[in-house]
Amino acid sequence: MGKARIAFRFGHYGDCFHGSQVQPDVQTVQGTFMHVFKKKLKWTNERMPVAFASRTDAGVHVRLNGGFIDLEQERWKAMGAVGFMKAVGHQIPESISLIDVHEVGRNWSPRRALYRTYRYRMECMEKWVEPNLEDFTNLCSQFVGKHDWANFCRTETGRSTIRVVESCRPWISNDRIVGFEIVGEAFVWNQVRRIANAMLSVITGYKDLELVIKARDNPDVEIDLGLAEADWLILWSVEWEELPDLKSEEPDIPVPDKSSSRWQEICRQQQKEIIIRQFDIIQGRY
Repeated sequence: MGKARIAFRFGHYGDCFHGSQVQPDVQTVQGTFMHVFKKKLKWTNERMPVAFASRTDAGVHVRLNGGFIDLEQERWKAMGAVGFMKAVGHQIPESISLIDVHEVGRNWSPRRALYRTYRYRMECMEKWVEPNLEDFTNLCSQFVGKHDWANFCRTETGRSTIRVVESCRPWISNDRIVGFEIVGEAFVWNQVRRIANAMLSVITGYKDLELVIKARDNPDVEIDLGLAEADWLILWSVEWEELPDLKSEEPDIPVPDKSSSRWQEICRQQQKEIIIRQFDIIQGRY
């Protein structure tokens, strides 16, 4: 009967894995799904049966990512989406939340997404001081458009560093700026974290905006504006034409308690709480 291509969406805690992409001898999200599909459920013998929409580094939380697996059509028809959710849900660790599953066309690829949305919580960075909203909105706008992001990424041999950023705007919670949201079809490695560090450099006065613009517009001139921590980055969503949108209420984000010497550790716990509550809302538990 042939194969059925099954798209599944999920989120995970970034501090529980050495990134999303499979690596030898360390726990990754892709490696976990592969182990479940191949070893535990014995649904496939393919060497690399799982592909994801977006790869993330260790420490980056994921509210919504997506992948696929090809299953025997007969097996899929027998269990359907409900059976898939139950079987996989019982095998994956609590650090991964399986959100939903759909049969898609045989040529569907999670990499061909319409948009990817990231959010970076800048208020948890050292030296952050909340800027004027108008000034910060203008700063965010400098990172919109089609550019060669060579100075804002970790380059990879043979891969283009040209990408289009559709929007970049302040992330607001309870009338305060907590960070920024950035949307594009795709991003290069470490792009959002390098943009975050460049923004902080301008906000603190450590670097001039003119230098950031120079780095953006002169990719052949190496200008290193630093790399922000992974802890405050969330892959918020990925959208595809073939799959329904998954909307949820905006999280209520507490103000960092800087009276504690371990205030950043508290923020790290809050990051995970944001993700947990989003999982609950998306999956209809509230």
